Amino acid sequence: MKDIFLVISILVAVVLSVLMVRFAEKANKAGKNLEEERYSRMVAEETLQKNDAKLTTLQVELKENQNKMAKIEDILDQEKNVNTDLKKQYAELTQAKVDLESKLQAVIQEKAAAVANLQAKLQTEPSASAGALKPSLQPAAGSNAMGH
Repeated sequence: MKDIFLVISILVAVVLSVLMVRFAEKANKAGKNLEEERYSRMVAEETLQKNDAKLTTLQVELKENQNKMAKIEDILDQEKNVNTDLKKQYAELTQAKVDLESKLQAVIQEKAAAVANLQAKLQTEPSASAGALKPSLQPAAGSNAMGH
């Protein structure tokens, strides 16, 4: 019986040793998996922090660019207003030029008509206008003679 008890004890010891080795291997694998998981999480966290920093930088740049775009749009609107005003002034000046040219043409036509009327009168009454000029010259000449 002692032999059976010894064999059973040895078998129990061997089984317990095998179980202990298997549990140790599983624990070792679990520890390695845990370390790999921790490492993966650390890498992911560092990547996340880097991406957050990049995102913050990009958001700041986006705000700056939006501000620049707003300023450019304001300048563009001002330039459009200036261009509209200049077009309006150009149209007014063009109309004023046309009006002045028509007035000048009318004045030139009036002067030409007046000159033509004077020439027509002078040609129809040459002796009367010559006589009318002589008396006006004579008193002036006579008054100069008396004055000296």
